[in-house]
Amino acid sequence: MNNIKTYKKFIYLLILLLLASCSLDRTKPIDDKNAINKINSTDDSDEIFVYRYNDNENKNGINNKREPATITAVGDVILNIALMKTVLDNRIKKHGKEDAMRYPFSKVKKEMTGIVFCNLEAPITDLEVKYFSDKNEVFYFNSPGGSEEILKYGGFNVVSVANNHIMDTGKAGMLDTCQRLKKTDIIPVGVGNNIEEALKPVYINDKGTVVAILAFSTVIPRSVWAGPDKAGTAGGSSELLIAAVKKVSRKADAVFVSIHWGDEVDTDFPVKEPDREQIELAHKLIDAGVTCIVGHHSHALGPVERYKNGIIFYSLGDFVFAGRHSESHTTSIMAQISLSKSGLESYTLIPVNINPLKIEYSPEILDEKRGREVINRIFSNDNDSKYQDYYKKIKNTILEIQKSIPPIKD
Repeated sequence: MNNIKTYKKFIYLLILLLLASCSLDRTKPIDDKNAINKINSTDDSDEIFVYRYNDNENKNGINNKREPATITAVGDVILNIALMKTVLDNRIKKHGKEDAMRYPFSKVKKEMTGIVFCNLEAPITDLEVKYFSDKNEVFYFNSPGGSEEILKYGGFNVVSVANNHIMDTGKAGMLDTCQRLKKTDIIPVGVGNNIEEALKPVYINDKGTVVAILAFSTVIPRSVWAGPDKAGTAGGSSELLIAAVKKVSRKADAVFVSIHWGDEVDTDFPVKEPDREQIELAHKLIDAGVTCIVGHHSHALGPVERYKNGIIFYSLGDFVFAGRHSESHTTSIMAQISLSKSGLESYTLIPVNINPLKIEYSPEILDEKRGREVINRIFSNDNDSKYQDYYKKIKNTILEIQKSIPPIKD
């Protein structure tokens, strides 16, 4: 009997030690001094610089007329698995492959203007899932090769791959995903063969305004984070992320940052307030030169905060999320942000229905009544002069069209 009691005590102590080690992994200080020094001293000749040209711009050179850049940002995207794959396979049979590839973003495509951005929550590769010991969740994602075509037809230019799922198929799957995206003219940001590569931005010239885009991840497991000689995501201490921002802000007119952070949320109600650490980091990043921050990971919408001449979307929630088959998350927003050298010029929130049981993985813009309910949950500063109300803009556009139509002569 004594032996049994001793054995139980041993098991109990072992469990406590395991729990303690997990919590230490999340809270122990991060020593990034060497990485910070490298960031400040490395050559930037291999950073990606992209020129985007609108129809009214000079295609033979840089546009000399500088106008604010526009970014349309949406939330978490996982493509072509589980029930969504069934939906797309059925469309392929009925309407052909191109129709199926266009379908997921077809109902919102007209609003996806400027630089179009999302968080790609799953690798796109035909490689097998690889399990790792320090991942404290059961979900591993993997979209089949070819799913990148959906993003192409959706009009995406840049995607963050700095999240806790991008290495669900290992380093090889992460790198394969990046190659597939690049072949479709979509730029992945937030990962690399080492931490210096992972922290590199992409610079995009949109209408004469140069925007630096960075993507970070601060969520566990830390084994996904890149290191000095280890491939992975751009994760690390606040000091490291701030150092990366300060470096790129000297070269860009505006800095846009995507962050995978905080905790996952099971339902849309009530809206979860950001943690103190998130607020402090967001404010420090804007103080360091960031104009716009978009957050991911919680799967639900988070508050929108105006801070100084910047803006923080603490969570854009899900968008097209193939792993979701319930009504736990039903709404999201598209954030349209206008940025210039002076900072934030304007922003618009476009509420959408993402309920997979109703819209079958093709988000729809909500009508005004339901849309305003969504906006009011996360945003209470509609008197902000930089805020442009989506539904008022639509009404004004319709009025302008009506005015331009010549009267019918008798």
